[in-house]
Amino acid sequence: MECPKCQGLMMLERFSDFFLIFHAWKCINCGSILDRTISTNRRKSLAASAMQPVTTR
Repeated sequence: MECPKCQGLMMLERFSDFFLIFHAWKCINCGSILDRTISTNRRKSLAASAMQPVTTR
């Protein structure tokens, strides 16, 4: 998988906190982390910004 930020190599990595264990993609080059929650939130944010009217003066 290619990193959307720097086009570096992404590896699947296991992350955990006190209650949760999950897997996410981590870029070896820049350290960017991408998982399902991050992808969903970015998609929602981009959709919301695309729907806002642009006003010009």
